[in-house]
Amino acid sequence: MTAPSDPHRDLAGVLHDVSNALTVLLGWVGEARAPGATAEDVAYALTIVEQRARIARDLARHAIGSARIDEQREVSVIVHETCKALAVEAQRAHVQLVVKVPDGGAKVGGALDVAQVLTNLVLNALAYAPRGSSVDMTVTADDERCTIVVADDGPGVAPERRESIFEGSSLRPGGTGVGLRHSRALARAWGGDVELVDQEGRGACLLVRWPRIDAVPRPPVSESARAGIGDLSGMRLLVVEDDVAVTQLLETALEARGATVTTTTTATELTQALAHGPYDAALVDLSPIAADTAGALAALRAGSPHAAVVLVTGNADATPDMVAGLTIELVRKPFEVREVVAVLARAIRRAKSPS
Repeated sequence: MTAPSDPHRDLAGVLHDVSNALTVLLGWVGEARAPGATAEDVAYALTIVEQRARIARDLARHAIGSARIDEQREVSVIVHETCKALAVEAQRAHVQLVVKVPDGGAKVGGALDVAQVLTNLVLNALAYAPRGSSVDMTVTADDERCTIVVADDGPGVAPERRESIFEGSSLRPGGTGVGLRHSRALARAWGGDVELVDQEGRGACLLVRWPRIDAVPRPPVSESARAGIGDLSGMRLLVVEDDVAVTQLLETALEARGATVTTTTTATELTQALAHGPYDAALVDLSPIAADTAGALAALRAGSPHAAVVLVTGNADATPDMVAGLTIELVRKPFEVREVVAVLARAIRRAKSPS
């Protein structure tokens, strides 16, 4: 039986994450239906809807006891753990494993498969790397994907063999040719790839591409989208939210309606953003400021005394006393963008009207 402290069995936590996934899903459904939405807008929205629906499904399945087949993890951690696991093989080959990773915590899905792909590539590199040389694993990330290059100082791959090595042809006498073929299949199953690339001064360089699970690509914003319902032109809005997908949904949808949006995900970021106020309205999730809700709201009021405050929450019945006592609007998660826009417009009108 799973211990109650297991975060993957914490029903409240799971429901919170599912609610956030549904918030994003419903938000992009609303954007796809917005007046003036282009075919490109709809295609983008459907991509996000599918992504978040899968996340919600997997969270729910695991919460009711289904086996956790694969995890979402930071790619840097996966790379370091893979190198540690292969340290003995590297010592036997008299080859050093060198890891180069960027700052930041880019996450990928299919962590077990990422580890398996990297294991295959590193073992292959160790088989050809000269004694005393190194096998380097270099990680980079952009908004959509992570890239890992595994490079050695061996003889490399002849041009005529560049594709056959991924089709079951082995370079080693007696080799089965399964490793690279299977590695590419695993990567492609997750929307990534494995390919051979050129790198001056090195032997074989294999590049792994893997989509990020923690980053949503920037959507297209067309002039037609700005013609939709809910004009917020000229408004300066502050968003306090620690879920990156919800933040990007709000930022994109509100900017498409003419607002200037500043997003914050922590109490520290909120303090920094308030120095650049005042704001016309603030959309606030309490999670990022839970350590000192009263202090954060007081600072918000002091920095933007006329701002309309909208609380975005999945549990409006359990708001702290200091919030319940304020003149404040509520938006419950999961929400649709049109709900947020309507509440914002109403709250801003109220804040600007004479007492």
